[in-house]
Amino acid sequence: QVLPSHKHESAPVPLAEDRSAMKAWVCHNHHLAAAQGHLAKAVLQVDNHPVPEPGPGQALVEVRLAAVDPMDCRLISGSLRGRFPVGYWPFVPGFDAAGRVNELGSGCKRLKVGDEVVLCLGLQESCYKGAPFGPAGALAEYTVCPEKQISKVPEGTDLAKVAGLPMSGLTAYQALFTGGGCSIDGDSLGNVTEGSKVLVLGGNRGVGHLAIQMAKSAGATVATSVTSSCLDWMVSLGANHVVSFREEDWVDTLRGQDFDLILDCVGWANTVHEMDRAGEVLKPDGQYISVAEFDAFEGLGARYTHQFKAMVPKVCIEDLDVLVDWVASGKLQVKAGVVCPFRDLRHALYESRSGQLHGKALVTIRDSYGSGVQGGA
Repeated sequence: QVLPSHKHESAPVPLAEDRSAMKAWVCHNHHLAAAQGHLAKAVLQVDNHPVPEPGPGQALVEVRLAAVDPMDCRLISGSLRGRFPVGYWPFVPGFDAAGRVNELGSGCKRLKVGDEVVLCLGLQESCYKGAPFGPAGALAEYTVCPEKQISKVPEGTDLAKVAGLPMSGLTAYQALFTGGGCSIDGDSLGNVTEGSKVLVLGGNRGVGHLAIQMAKSAGATVATSVTSSCLDWMVSLGANHVVSFREEDWVDTLRGQDFDLILDCVGWANTVHEMDRAGEVLKPDGQYISVAEFDAFEGLGARYTHQFKAMVPKVCIEDLDVLVDWVASGKLQVKAGVVCPFRDLRHALYESRSGQLHGKALVTIRDSYGSGVQGGA
């Protein structure tokens, strides 16, 4: 896919001469309204920030593009602090980045300086007290990430095609196939194969549009629920049945169709009543997997004969390498629904959290020639 041109024409801000400093979006404290994508300048602002130093087994990556995820807003809002606390303040948000390896810590074996890479800093990997890196850190000129969470991008593959892949791609892949992931209770996840029936709630979302493609590639029959503006796009991705959820109730429409797996990308089920309604669409031993709601599912396990689970992706390099290869080969496409210059991060966060975005929100940090922050102010 070709990224849309930027509408903002401000001149790039060059890198500081002092290489110990970089431009970064910095979060100074939790802000409840961030859960809906609304961010005050006092909470999140561009600032000079020390360039992180790679420790053993870590790489310093010069970031060209970063992707925004709804989890960024939830982390900033503080709604995840009971499960994923921010260990250090202030912190730089962002989990996904694509760029070039600038420096390697001791013990690194897979990468070399100059490699083009895509990485996932990971919610559960970087957001706990005492974490050796992070929390998060992608929305800056440079970020440090463990080498085991970084995939090399095949030569000739545009970084823009993979920048939005890691967090959403790993979530979709592990929900459908388990891979290196598990539920928040440690249970296995999906086992989608040829002939499986999969329903994706929120097929337009970052996770949803990738899950539809992956399930179809595995030979599954796929249904999804979206707004009417997305109907044709969902069909083009391979969906067999598309429900416009504002015009019809997906439970009523799909009742009795015995789906093997429902992947909830929107947080639809957070009460027992809604879970029971979802069971009317699942086959007797079917699974309901939520990637947007945690608390209601923790320890729930089976309800009647159905399994209800919540998950956060694990950054498994074997899984990420598979996904990068799929994108490079054209088997999987990551749609960039909005591309913002660095200064417009708040807009990217709002779009990502709105639920109306088609695909992922990307932020350009450097242009294709490596000049500095794009519109940083």
